[in-house]
Amino acid sequence: MIDCKSCGMDYDQTEYGFCPYCGDQSTKSQEQTEDNSPEKEIKPQEKDSSTKREKPGPAGSTFKFVIIGIAAVAVIGVAISAIFALGSGDVTVPDKYPTIQEAIDAAEDGDEIVVDVGVYRENIDFRGKNITLRSTDPDDPAVVDSTIIDGGNAGAVVSFRSGETEEAVLSGFTITRGGGLLISGGSSPLITKNIIEDNSAEVGAGIAIFDSSPTILENTITGNSGFWGGGLHVEESSPLIEGNIIQRNSAEYGSGIVIYSNASPTIINNTISENSADQLGGGVAIAGKSTPSLEGNTIIDNSGERGGGLYIEDSEPVVENNTISGNRAANGGGLFLVNSMSTALIIIGNEIADNLASFAGAGLYMEGSTPTIEDNILIDNLAERLGGGLAVYNSMPVLLRNTFESNTAEGEEGGGAIWVSNDSELDLEDPDDNVYTNNSPNDIFEEE
Repeated sequence: MIDCKSCGMDYDQTEYGFCPYCGDQSTKSQEQTEDNSPEKEIKPQEKDSSTKREKPGPAGSTFKFVIIGIAAVAVIGVAISAIFALGSGDVTVPDKYPTIQEAIDAAEDGDEIVVDVGVYRENIDFRGKNITLRSTDPDDPAVVDSTIIDGGNAGAVVSFRSGETEEAVLSGFTITRGGGLLISGGSSPLITKNIIEDNSAEVGAGIAIFDSSPTILENTITGNSGFWGGGLHVEESSPLIEGNIIQRNSAEYGSGIVIYSNASPTIINNTISENSADQLGGGVAIAGKSTPSLEGNTIIDNSGERGGGLYIEDSEPVVENNTISGNRAANGGGLFLVNSMSTALIIIGNEIADNLASFAGAGLYMEGSTPTIEDNILIDNLAERLGGGLAVYNSMPVLLRNTFESNTAEGEEGGGAIWVSNDSELDLEDPDDNVYTNNSPNDIFEEE
């Protein structure tokens, strides 16, 4: 065995006339040079008869070399294919265009723009184009966190204002330091798997939706601040808002979500937590003849002056199968209802627990309303004055098959489960099919 001087590999020189790994023939040439050196005297007549010729390698040696060469070419081909696959999007930023907006301007409907990790200091507008704009991996939290569109506090960071359809997609970005997202003009884009944080605007600091029907899916909307709608503002619109985390936003009204003016969003399976309103609607504020559906949400640890979890005014929502827990307010720790005179306002199948009111209605407070309250569990709510589970003013609610358990009112008038004003009336089955257990100081207190 010898070492090849070109590649350093060992091989048997008696079997191969050249290195089978790299094809080098320097060993053979070296032996021929030594055989023909001037120091060795060779008679002319001996040259043909006695000089040993180098034994050529067997047929298999050439085949082995060819196999090795083919393998090397295959590896190189796979590597090149992988490189082209990584850049196979219609347009990429910053490889083909230095800014996202330039890539959007050059794109056509159906194109996909893939944006590399980095900070992009711009305010972008889809300009009516039904394209996909995404990071390199919207499913990787580290990529989403590091692919940043920074609006520089100069208005909406991302805008859909020209009737974009559901084929317009924004996915996998951190959107920050501006007015968040503006969706208007009958647009219906898909907004998914983004982080929308640290934005500020008077209306809809995280996402503002006007006269549109977008899908807001699996985003984290956090740390945004505004006057109406710290997290989201929905007006005259019917979006689907599903599977989002809406947390630690702040506003005067509706720090998590504002739903206003004939809006009819579908709000499903979101976590709405730790939002804080100076006035009303810590988690969600619903007003202006709106008809939203809230189902399967976790509305916890929010706070406001009225309606720590939800504030509902002059509207007919369906509030179904939500967890409304750990919220705080002066009135209506869990929910606050006012001027909603329709039994179409339905509160059904919710767990309303561990809410606090510094005055009345820790679980639920209502005034001038006629809701249907059915199959809910109101448990461990605490009012520092009256109505641990429910406080009823100038209202006539329909109460069916609810469970009131371990609710407390600390004031003299009591109403551990329910406190009822003298201008109100409870609409109950006969006999009453609600369940009352361990409420303090009593189950129902009716004002004289």
